Amino acid sequence: MNAIKFRVEGVLNSFRIPFFKTYHRTFLAPTKTNIIGMLVNIMRQPEKAYYDILKQNSIKVSVVINSIEGKTKDLWAYKTFNTKNNGRSIIRRDKLFKACYTIYLKIEDTKNLFQEIVDCLKQPKCIPSLGLDDEIVKISEVEIIENLQENNSRIINSVFIDKSYSYSVNIVNEDEFFQLPIANETPISFIVKTSDKGFRESRKPERLLKQVEYINCEIKLANVKSYTDGENRMVFY
Repeated sequence: MNAIKFRVEGVLNSFRIPFFKTYHRTFLAPTKTNIIGMLVNIMRQPEKAYYDILKQNSIKVSVVINSIEGKTKDLWAYKTFNTKNNGRSIIRRDKLFKACYTIYLKIEDTKNLFQEIVDCLKQPKCIPSLGLDDEIVKISEVEIIENLQENNSRIINSVFIDKSYSYSVNIVNEDEFFQLPIANETPISFIVKTSDKGFRESRKPERLLKQVEYINCEIKLANVKSYTDGENRMVFY
């Protein structure tokens, strides 16, 4: 099986966990919707392509957290329709400092899409971002992994989606910072309502699953097919 592999890193990034409104907590790793959004953007495709890819599940992703040097917070001021506080409000947001990830893509579609994504990862048509416009990332080390092998050990070091799987945890190095697995709900696809002119009027999550992420740990995950490229061991979703 072939896959696309690349590295992304940023200075300050956040991946908001849904359903937290007054305080924007962040995932430790970009979600599938973040990644597909970045791909659609750097290919300069319309918004419809984003929802189509998620709906059809034509691109599967896998994310390995290489490193996160720290976490900080900022305050985000925005305008409201209320008259209190002169129509302004403030939200506290988590930010990840110098986060680095290895991302894998498994594309179950035409070869044209596969090659187009490779080309745009190497030479993006728009400035790449995994979230807000000012949270840009650097893309590097883009390569095609040929004949990705099945991982018989069942030990993985990638983010995965929890479907009531049975798994065990091993801390790689207790002298370094580690984060035991934590799970937070994230949408995987959306139901979108559009106007007669084709503009999006509303959207709501169609599928909600729990993203499980961790740092400096290995997970032995039962009853799930996983893969390895010799460097990382990952599952796709």
